[in-house]
Amino acid sequence: MITPRQIICCTLSFFALASCGVIGKEAPLRTVRVQALADPALRERNPRWDDEVRGLIEASSDYFDNEFGVRFVVQSTAAWPAQEKIASTAGLMVRLKQEFPLDRKREAYDLLIAFTGERVNFYNGGRGRVDRIGDCREGLGNYVVVYVSAPFRYTGATTEPTIDVIALIHELGHIFGAEHTPDTQSIMHQNFDYRSEFDMKNRSVILKNRLCPFAK
Repeated sequence: MITPRQIICCTLSFFALASCGVIGKEAPLRTVRVQALADPALRERNPRWDDEVRGLIEASSDYFDNEFGVRFVVQSTAAWPAQEKIASTAGLMVRLKQEFPLDRKREAYDLLIAFTGERVNFYNGGRGRVDRIGDCREGLGNYVVVYVSAPFRYTGATTEPTIDVIALIHELGHIFGAEHTPDTQSIMHQNFDYRSEFDMKNRSVILKNRLCPFAK
């Protein structure tokens, strides 16, 4: 019997092998500057939370670099919220936009990614969130909130991918315009467990939007 772990190992070897050469060498590399935030639950669970969130972003960045010529670079990390625990991704998104409004956006980053270790679920605000689906006319979204289910340590291209890396890739796909699809084989399906590929429609949208400016 094929286990989920075997599926991950076999089908998610995208860090080294997925879609090599999708982006032509002449295409410019898009660099997205990221500020990463970690909530109290995540920080309590893993004292090395700084390395953890950097690793999650780096793993996702390796995928996007290989597939779309987009690299996410962590400019800084911060403990946020300082103490208050907010037990839903929806609540975190509201607070994030209140405390990091666009009109006071620092020029040091393009995208804020807030990681939570709260034990949320699909029916209680557990779904990852972005502030808007990518739209070049209004600017790409500036906020991502994503749940981290277990400690993660990235050791390079041979690191076994986890569902949390896949979840972050899914949400970053939304930032660049990808939407949910009924295609059960796509990473953009609402239930994206163990998927590793974007469907052709969402792939073309991301390629179209990869150089669009972020909202100001």
